[in-house]
Amino acid sequence: MGYFYDFHVHSSECSGCAATGIAEMVRVCKDVGYSGFVLTNHFLTGNNCIPAELSWEEKVMRYWNAYLEGKKVGDEIDFDVFFGLEHHYGNAREILIYGIDAEFLIGIPDFCSLSAEEICDRVHAYGGFVSHSHPFRERGYIPSGDYLMDLSYVDAIEIYNSANREIEDERAEALCREMNLAYTAGNDLHFAPHLKSFPHAGLEFDRRIRTDEELVSALKNREGRLRFTGERYFK
Repeated sequence: MGYFYDFHVHSSECSGCAATGIAEMVRVCKDVGYSGFVLTNHFLTGNNCIPAELSWEEKVMRYWNAYLEGKKVGDEIDFDVFFGLEHHYGNAREILIYGIDAEFLIGIPDFCSLSAEEICDRVHAYGGFVSHSHPFRERGYIPSGDYLMDLSYVDAIEIYNSANREIEDERAEALCREMNLAYTAGNDLHFAPHLKSFPHAGLEFDRRIRTDEELVSALKNREGRLRFTGERYFK
């Protein structure tokens, strides 16, 4: 057994659809066997709960402070917590962003008006990594049709998401192989008790990952292997 990480986790401090706070999320994930996770709260164009009247810097710091709280708890219990975002770029399509920080976001006050492709360029220039989250998810709130961004700009595709149906992930994995991209995986966790019924999904590594630089390097080098346990929650 290696080191097991979830690359898609939300918390109630910032994601409007999440029901579990970051401290509890850290403890529960540790209890079920994870070595760490990336906190990928919905950013400001997505389902967030950040007051609109705040300044840009204040909004960014709400996200950063949730991460810092999670990291503090994680440090206490030997659990790795990383900062990331899930950014909605239009038509209910989203990208997962890793390897960035508050300084990066504060320096781009027009972030939410940029195209997904422009954001990828900025993230890459900063040394970060981008994965397209659940590209083939089918739900009533997601418009039908081909609205995906130019996927040549992303580094990876999320090929397993515990909130997906099997066919949706199969299509994502097929596209990932076709484009020869790296991949990510996770629970899309919003409510910690779901770990009792969701499969435990993520990537397993032979080494422990402690820094953003190590995280991005491990993803780029495709060191992780897909791991999940249990039966799918959605059929």
